[in-house]
Amino acid sequence: MSEFFVALPAAALYLFSAFRQWQTIRGDRPANRNMVLTLAMLASLTHMGVLVFSAATNSSDQSGINFAFYDIGSVIGLLITLLLLFSSLKKPVENLFVGLFPMIVIVLLVSSLSQRHESLQHLSYGLVWHIMLSMLAYSVFVIAAVQSILLSLQDRHLRKHKTHGLIQALPPLQTMDVLLFEMIWLGMILLTMAFAIGWPSVVDLKEQHLIHKVAFASIGWSVFALLLFGRYRFGWRGVTASRWTLIGTGFLVLSYFGSKFVLEVLIDR
Repeated sequence: MSEFFVALPAAALYLFSAFRQWQTIRGDRPANRNMVLTLAMLASLTHMGVLVFSAATNSSDQSGINFAFYDIGSVIGLLITLLLLFSSLKKPVENLFVGLFPMIVIVLLVSSLSQRHESLQHLSYGLVWHIMLSMLAYSVFVIAAVQSILLSLQDRHLRKHKTHGLIQALPPLQTMDVLLFEMIWLGMILLTMAFAIGWPSVVDLKEQHLIHKVAFASIGWSVFALLLFGRYRFGWRGVTASRWTLIGTGFLVLSYFGSKFVLEVLIDR
């Protein structure tokens, strides 16, 4: 329970940052990018402190970051925030805070109440790198999914000649489209590297409970590969790109979280 109270300040900062940007999108208040980014940075630092506190609390019998089902979501939430803050140095990504930060808050608070702990001490360096790269890839694809939703909404508003509210707060459609595919390319590079590093560790798909994970991950990778080919060959963009991005991200989320949910929550392994 003490970890929950440590997580509350981070949750408040995340929500305040998202709410302040939502006010800008709605046109209720003028943009204040510095304030929004500062709040997000403070939230990420506090979130990092929560993870350190969790690791220290469990240091008596387990060490390192907790990689159990709920807690891995908290780690990915932090990675998403850090990636967004890094991208904000050159890209206008703060509108993504509105969709992502409330989800991160929910995962953060739930993980702070979880009592399960899973360490990576027994894994090889190859598997640890595989997990780290996979988490980075999933984080990028989750960001891309939210970006694709904004891109789809923007395209729909422009087709209906609505130029207020959300449209005024977003960069030009072409900039949004370029940003989406930059994220997809980065995610594909990270995911491909994770596959290459992790594959030698696969001995028995059934015994290692990897059948569903490998199947869904492979489908997700194939969806994004087809999207990139369609972009290159047919110039796919807009709503088409958004749909493919959401489908691919959905399969990747099922690949990791679906498997861990079944093993750790439903059958408690």
